[in-house]
Amino acid sequence: MPKIIDLTPMLREGMEMNHPYHPRGPLIWLNQRHEFIQYFYQDLWGKKGGPPLFDGLPKDCAKGGTGHGWCSEQVLIHTHLGAHIDAPLHYDPDTNLDVTSIPLEKCYGKAIMLDLRHLCKEPYAITIEDLEKAEKKVNDKIQENDIVIIHTGWAASWGYGSNADHWKYGSEPGPGLHKDTPKWFIDRKVKLVGIDNPNLDYDQTASCHVNFLYRQKIGKDPIYIVENLVNLELITSHRFIYIGFPLPIKDGSGSPIRAVAIVDD
Repeated sequence: MPKIIDLTPMLREGMEMNHPYHPRGPLIWLNQRHEFIQYFYQDLWGKKGGPPLFDGLPKDCAKGGTGHGWCSEQVLIHTHLGAHIDAPLHYDPDTNLDVTSIPLEKCYGKAIMLDLRHLCKEPYAITIEDLEKAEKKVNDKIQENDIVIIHTGWAASWGYGSNADHWKYGSEPGPGLHKDTPKWFIDRKVKLVGIDNPNLDYDQTASCHVNFLYRQKIGKDPIYIVENLVNLELITSHRFIYIGFPLPIKDGSGSPIRAVAIVDD
């Protein structure tokens, strides 16, 4: 039975998964509360005796005026908060490729994880030489249409858990790809590159963002970018199936995703 590993940080107010150029979030409001809706059910169920109950549910579950009823929330969230995918519109102001244009097959498929944790104890620019050494370490090479996941360990160290540190994780430069690395991925014809950090590019150079997301200008498919993945340390194999589908947000330059790894048990 395959094992499913959640790569998505929990969305909550005050979360560390942020970036200095993005607003805080999410903001979560209760819309309707159980104790308010109970008055609706007190009237409805009082007349009809409540819905039938099965499997031994206690009678109070169908009794009006006891706090039962639905609740719902309103959420204000940035499109680049938590685990998210970047659409070409994120960097290219002239494109029509918003997040609704991302083909779902680009967000699903064979993935290879390159482990750079030993280099990323502090902010570090990951070079082509580092990437090739990571390939050799697992005796494997990136293939055409692969999804490449860069494991820095930064999220595990500073993004969540007992050592979570907003300034260390999101507001200061962390590890990322050196400005010369995009061609290495382009030559290998990958379809998506993800990282456990707020920014794929080291020191906010935007080299990957520009080279991956502007490709419509030369008639080629974008290489999509995913950031803020978590729990990469729980993946026991360097090869797995990655899934991370965006919400179809019209005119969105990105979208939060629910990213998972499916690993053969």
